Amino acid sequence: MSFGLIFTYTVVRSGAICIEHLRVVLIITTRDGSSFSPFLDKKKPLYFFSSDITRSVSAEYERSLNLKGIEVYRFKLPPLTLASPAVNPDNQCFCTDSVVTKNCTLAGVLDISAARGQPVYISLPHFLHGSPYLVEDVEGLSPSEEHHVTFLDVEPTTGFSLRFAKRLQVNMMYGPSKIITVLKKVKDYTIFPIVWLNETASLDDETADRFKKELLSRIDMLETVQFTLIGLGLSAFVLCIVAHCLVSRNDNKLV
Repeated sequence: MSFGLIFTYTVVRSGAICIEHLRVVLIITTRDGSSFSPFLDKKKPLYFFSSDITRSVSAEYERSLNLKGIEVYRFKLPPLTLASPAVNPDNQCFCTDSVVTKNCTLAGVLDISAARGQPVYISLPHFLHGSPYLVEDVEGLSPSEEHHVTFLDVEPTTGFSLRFAKRLQVNMMYGPSKIITVLKKVKDYTIFPIVWLNETASLDDETADRFKKELLSRIDMLETVQFTLIGLGLSAFVLCIVAHCLVSRNDNKLV
């Protein structure tokens, strides 16, 4: 039985509709990020659905960590997730304005205005993994991989997400204006950050202790039993060989 699977997701868009992108989002079976298939392979990316950007994204293995005595694999969003359509063709649907996206070469920002009905652009906080001019156009930004990346810490045996951090930035696009005073000095269309969100969660100490006691301890016990049985099997095999040699030697003496 599979848990955390998303088979369909309904989204109503105003304006242009990208049929190919909707097909990918709605037909591909993906996860909600709370759990994945057990016995994870760190070489393979994890796929989960993000309703914030109405699409499936992947997370790649970064390193192994110890979380309250439990080994977890950290998976994080790679720069390819928000890369320009020229680098990542899967993002072609988010290139809806050639002026704003610099002819679809803009990296680090996804235009979700068609899905939300508002002129909204989603990015990582401080335009992490974005085109350099996004950071240069706004004072005070300092993108940091440590503080602004989205990640999942997943227990590899069960596939459960035991800790996560979802970090997103909501942006809007502004251009030159003779009416709005603060925009009079703006020379070109610029994407300005409005707010960024940091949603994090982690299992508590009580849950961690119960997890280790009821699950990991039993797995360790099964491994002990497995090695014990292997040892007994090898011992029996060696005894059989010794017995066979002794019997053969006695038969030779009788002859």
